[in-house]
Amino acid sequence: MASDGATARADALHEAAQALASASVAVDWRDCSRGGAFHPCRTVRDQGDLVVRIMRTRMPSGDELGFAAVDPSGRATVIATVYYDVVRRVAGRTGLDERVLLGRAIAHEIGHLLLRAPGHADSGLMRPLWTDAELAANRPADWVFTDGESRQLQAATREPETSAVGAGNGLDAGR
Repeated sequence: MASDGATARADALHEAAQALASASVAVDWRDCSRGGAFHPCRTVRDQGDLVVRIMRTRMPSGDELGFAAVDPSGRATVIATVYYDVVRRVAGRTGLDERVLLGRAIAHEIGHLLLRAPGHADSGLMRPLWTDAELAANRPADWVFTDGESRQLQAATREPETSAVGAGNGLDAGR
């Protein structure tokens, strides 16, 4: 992760976990940004693990915070990307703590993976556009999943193929 250290990563992951907890979804993070002999991600992913890559964007002018490749047929997908340089730029422009914004972007992209849908909601964390005014206002209702999404997320985490609980969801933060 192109972040300023382990504390910033931990804070962002805590924020993402809180957002997912709003839907009664628990996560077990595996931070893959560390190297060395005891690298936590040297093993093959476990069934149900999801991967969120945190990296720089190749398109520096946009404000898209991330992307989740969702199979339109509804099959489970496991990888999403959050663009840290964009998160940093938007956070700086709006005055929101970049760790908070990073965590919310992570939770949003995990929402896509678990909901198996590329679409967005009219309100809450899964809306398509987060305006500068919304980010600055920081209203709690803007940063949680809707009741319907919460039910869908809970159902998705009960399916063995896409569980977000227990098996150590991978966070590939090494890029």
